This record gives sequence, structure tokens and C-alpha cells, in this order.
Amino acid sequence: MIRIYRQLLVAQIQAAAQYRIQAVLWMLFSIIRPVIFLAAWTAVSTAQGGSVGGYTTSDFAAYYIALTIVGHLTTAWNSFEFEFEVRQGRLSPKLLRPLHPLHYSVVENLVWKVTTFLPLMLVCLVIALTFQVKWSGEWWHLALFVPSIVLAAALSFMIGWVVATATFWLQRINTVNTLLQRTSFIFAGQIAPLALMPIALQVISYSLPFAYVLAIPAEILRGGVTLERGLLYLVGQAVWLALAIVAYRFAWRAGLREYSAVGA
Repeated sequence: MIRIYRQLLVAQIQAAAQYRIQAVLWMLFSIIRPVIFLAAWTAVSTAQGGSVGGYTTSDFAAYYIALTIVGHLTTAWNSFEFEFEVRQGRLSPKLLRPLHPLHYSVVENLVWKVTTFLPLMLVCLVIALTFQVKWSGEWWHLALFVPSIVLAAALSFMIGWVVATATFWLQRINTVNTLLQRTSFIFAGQIAPLALMPIALQVISYSLPFAYVLAIPAEILRGGVTLERGLLYLVGQAVWLALAIVAYRFAWRAGLREYSAVGA
């Protein structure tokens, strides 16, 4: 597997090198939404004397910069690619190979994140200087963030694959993808930090996996949680990841029995 991954990484890096500008543009597009909400909440905070619900202007800036970094490291587009492969019949040759199609997505996902991470950090640095961000975290926040972001990225990746398997039955899953994105937009802490949302929405957010992908790692990174709560969040991420893996394995096996490439 090490040799296989080495070859896949080399091939994917060569492919990514051909689309450098496109990769950077996609990365910049992903920053637009957090920056818009950062500007909006900064304006609200300034209008209310510099604080909203305990969040100062600097806290909002730290949160949305952290959210931008987390969003970049956890993004996954498996369901979109998988639908295209099924409709075009490109999945069939992959199924004949001894390597599970999931591994190709793992490498593609890793290469894109690594090759665009440096430009992302430069943009975040400019934003941090513009909004005069002051990080309030301790050393253990960074220590917690490392396993948290790994779990969040794995969870996002597996959720994408669970949704992708719906293609076996539906062929076109644009509606499913849109529903997933809209739900994540509301309950993953993109509109506002979860602490500022109504209690009912907070309960729903912590009962769904989306907050464990974005809001929770972002709060850990900016230093907005206690050690005990941070450890509890890690447990929640691990539980959701285990559920996603089980759901994926079941859906994949059931879907393969229904699979037929379009036109086959």
C-alpha cells in the first residue's frame, strides 16, 4: 500500500501541476463566504460597542479565520465526482482494479489541500492583520486541534462518500448535495458561532455531524473551549466518524448490487 500510495501521489501531483491557477481560484472562492460573514459580524459588534454575546471584534475575526482554515482542510467533493464517474461509466474500470476507488479520492483530496495550503495561509495572514486578530488559545488548544482536524476531515470525507453512494440508485444527486450543503450552512457554524444561535438551533447543531466538521474544530483552534469540553468534542467526532464508516460500508455493498453504468 505504501508503494501504491507513492505512485498515486506522484501521478496526482503531476496532474495538479497542470491546473495550478484553477486550484488557487477554487481556494480563493472558498474564502469569500467566511470573509463576508466576518465583515458583517464585525460591523454588528462595532455598532453594539465592540461585543456581541461575549464575542469581541477580535474574537469574530479569529473564529472566521479559523473556520476558513478548517473548511479548507475538511472540504470533500466526493459526491460530485462520483456522480460524474457513474454517469460516464468511468467507475466500471476502477471496480476491476484491486484497489478500492476510495483510495484515489483520498490521494486527490490530500494533494489539493497540501498544494493550496500555503496560498490560503498567506490570505489568512492578511485578513488577520487587517482585523487585528488576537489569539487567546493555550498550547493545549493546538494539541487538541491536531486530532480534531484529522477527525473532522475524515468525517467530512466519509459523509461525502455516504452521499455519493446514493448515485447507485438515483444517478443524479444534485438535490441531495444541495440539501446537504444548505443543512451544513445552517448548523455547522457558518452563519454565526454556535454560541450565538438560539438554544433550539444549538441543540440541533450538536445533534448533527456538521458542527463536528467545521464549528467545533474552529472553536478549538481559536481557543474558545475548555479542556474538558474539547475532549468531549473529540469523543463526539470519533462517534460520528464511526457511524459514517459503518453507513458507508453498508451503502457501498448494497449499491454495488444495484450498479449499472449509464448506457451499459
